[in-house]
Amino acid sequence: MRIDVRLRRNGLSPRQLFFIECWGSLAHKESTDTDRVGFNNILNAINELLSLFPQGNKFKGQDKRKRAAQELLELLKEDVVLSDDRFESIPNQLKDMLDIKNAWSDKERSPVEKHQGLMESLFTQLKLTLEAHYLPASLERLEAEISKGEFPSDSDYACITSLCNNIMSFLLTLGMPLTECSLLYSRILMNDRQTFDVRFRSWAEKVNVRSQQYIVSITMENEKFHDMLQQTGEPILFNGCRYFHFTSDKYVPSVRTEIEVQAVSVLAAKVKADFVLKDSLDVVAYMLGRGQINTRSAFQVRDEAGNETIIPGFSNEILTNSDRLTMSEFGHFMSAITGLFTRASPESARKVSSAFHFLRNGLINKTTQENQFTSFWSALEALTLDVSSRQLDHDEHVVFTTPPCMGLDYVVKQLISLRGIARQLRLELHLHDGRRVIPGESDLDDIYTYLKDSEFTRQFGDALSDYPYASYMLRKFTGLCVQPRELGKKIIRHAEKVERHIYRLYILRNTIVHNAESNPYIQFLTVNLEHYLRGTINAMFYTASMLPVIRSPEEAFQRYLHMYEILVNELEPTFGIPPGEHRSIESLIGQNKITPADSKLKAWLKLHK
Repeated sequence: MRIDVRLRRNGLSPRQLFFIECWGSLAHKESTDTDRVGFNNILNAINELLSLFPQGNKFKGQDKRKRAAQELLELLKEDVVLSDDRFESIPNQLKDMLDIKNAWSDKERSPVEKHQGLMESLFTQLKLTLEAHYLPASLERLEAEISKGEFPSDSDYACITSLCNNIMSFLLTLGMPLTECSLLYSRILMNDRQTFDVRFRSWAEKVNVRSQQYIVSITMENEKFHDMLQQTGEPILFNGCRYFHFTSDKYVPSVRTEIEVQAVSVLAAKVKADFVLKDSLDVVAYMLGRGQINTRSAFQVRDEAGNETIIPGFSNEILTNSDRLTMSEFGHFMSAITGLFTRASPESARKVSSAFHFLRNGLINKTTQENQFTSFWSALEALTLDVSSRQLDHDEHVVFTTPPCMGLDYVVKQLISLRGIARQLRLELHLHDGRRVIPGESDLDDIYTYLKDSEFTRQFGDALSDYPYASYMLRKFTGLCVQPRELGKKIIRHAEKVERHIYRLYILRNTIVHNAESNPYIQFLTVNLEHYLRGTINAMFYTASMLPVIRSPEEAFQRYLHMYEILVNELEPTFGIPPGEHRSIESLIGQNKITPADSKLKAWLKLHK
């Protein structure tokens, strides 16, 4: 969650203001992964399933389709836009076929496997209707929600948030970079010289995109490349790139390439063109030897109508929460890691060194996103190898360890976000007993405790009255903090979401390593992977800090996972209990013989400064 003090709020209704803030927060490059737009959406889920059918039963194809279909079912249930008549009731048909009793108990007899031909046909039809109608239908629904006259409830805000997230995620699947979504916020929605209606219409026009042909012109500087093209006498077409030689106005031997792509916007065309150019230059570089090809940041794009757009350059960088550890924690971190190295066996010490080496390599080596992605995956794999005593595949080691680490990390990140807002607004608040507190300077466990104090949350909410999106997110998180069971359920759901996403990341890793292929969404996925890597390292660090006897990363994660199970079970007593025993647990909770509590969560948060 974020606040933007630059946004002028005069003349905007709460719904209008909420929408603008929500879109800006979801698209911001510095938002944490839990507050940024989600990767998966209905179109992406359909595309993934269609890509998995040709695998048959090879490479765990059935397992992959089962996970993808379960994600699809969740989206079919949650996306309110899919009830629109334009989708010809296909979402309901799929939902009925997937949501049957014991549908997933046997992967070989799951609905996706039993009716594979029918499913593939329905998926293909739905994909076409989504591409034609999803954005217009979503925009109509969003405009209707924003235009309502009554004061919004939190369920209204939840609906607007869901619509914004789904629209943005859909755009990312179509190829629009997150940077462009952010520019729609800063250049259109923030433009207070225009009325909201004008802003919304302009924004909606940019969002309701259609695919068309673009020609992207990119300039490079390399004398040898220039001379080779000059010698041929004619432009060279290779792998989708047409190369021309020319001399720049500064008399620099240069090369221009024109790349024709199908895209939904000018910036989406540039991202696609870069993807094509990278593969082409990999071959060209063979002839050039060690010479560096310098690509200019400025580029030109021409659309189907012949309109030309010159852009001086843009950054599509998405940032991670790399500054999680505070200055005061540096000493504790080095001490804990030193302890691990000192007490660990040479093999375990090498694992830790290897993980940090791969992480550093990924941060430094940004020549290709594929190298960065595989470096981060190698680091995560090195850290989690042999944590389980079972014989597991490489991806299963990561799946076994990382999702629980990210489950508790969700709580930590929300508290860090709230502390950041409090610091930005320089808040001084009071508790119910009259004590003055400064949440922007408080430890995370203290902030968590403050959120249970009704007077503190009232004052915090009042301070955010001009920021309805942040205020709504505060209420959402506070509602979890005062109900340990609900917080436990949220942690469990978040860990499950991460688990499904890790499988998706592993598919990309194999595609890069074994097939020398990439993915158009690799930048977004790389940022997700770095989040998971850092969250896993932090879990190891804090566990080692809490238990100085720990001798290896394997032991640290084993103790963390044990602690996690106990901690989450304290919050949500049915966690880890077979479904057949849930009724008896619920009965004991109803009789107050078992009371959900958060004492162990508080102890974990106390480690964070």
